[in-house]
Amino acid sequence: MTAGPEAAQIVVADDDLLFSSNLSASVARLGYRPVVVRSEAALQASLREGPCAVIVNLAARGFDAAEAIRRIKGDETTREIPLLGFCGHRDVERLRAAKTAGCDAVTTNGAVTADLPRLLNTLLDSTRPPAGTA
Repeated sequence: MTAGPEAAQIVVADDDLLFSSNLSASVARLGYRPVVVRSEAALQASLREGPCAVIVNLAARGFDAAEAIRRIKGDETTREIPLLGFCGHRDVERLRAAKTAGCDAVTTNGAVTADLPRLLNTLLDSTRPPAGTA
């Protein structure tokens, strides 16, 4: 997956330093420009830059991920930004809450670590308008 000559931005909303560093490095290897944010205020500010996607740690301690997702999907200027949420596989409530809040795709920590290229491809392909439409 290549983002093109001007790397499109992907926001990584995560307050876990190790996990966010690994995700950021993976995003960069895929040809995107990662922007790591650690609070909801920083997340909201990063959306003004027009990212092509947001990856959210649903178990972040620094902000309420489900509420942040609700705000993003409730705002007409940001609702089209694709969101990928992740957390531990046993954290079924957070996964469900994120989906209910409007998260486009939810997955586990293991899946986002092992299969980020496919997950991003699927997320971005499912939210792109069909060719020839604008």
